[in-house]
Amino acid sequence: MHIKQLESVFNLDSKERYGYLIRKVADFEVIFLITDKQGKYVTCGFDNEKIIPVWPELEFAQELIKGDWEKFIVKKITLINFINWMDKLEMENYLIGGFPNQKLNSIVVKPTEIKNHLIFECQQYE
Repeated sequence: MHIKQLESVFNLDSKERYGYLIRKVADFEVIFLITDKQGKYVTCGFDNEKIIPVWPELEFAQELIKGDWEKFIVKKITLINFINWMDKLEMENYLIGGFPNQKLNSIVVKPTEIKNHLIFECQQYE
């Protein structure tokens, strides 16, 4: 992906980036997360929040593992595995950060919300 396109999408507001995330993930049927070397997913948030950030394309997640997160890796998950994982995350009180930019600004949703958004978007393709 060209750097200008990357910057252009990162500069969208959080709601527009979330819509981009849903469309791209439904289209390509993969989603990207950041993990440590042991495979533990990166979380962010304030107080007792546990937010797992996700990205629609590899290049966006790779931008976040520069600097402070350089010892982390990007992991690709299939859409079906991600959707199936959402109920467990909901029970464990996790939230999903939908497509954070470099400042970690994003729409934060419950796992069942992103699951429903993705299922709805996938149904539009049938």
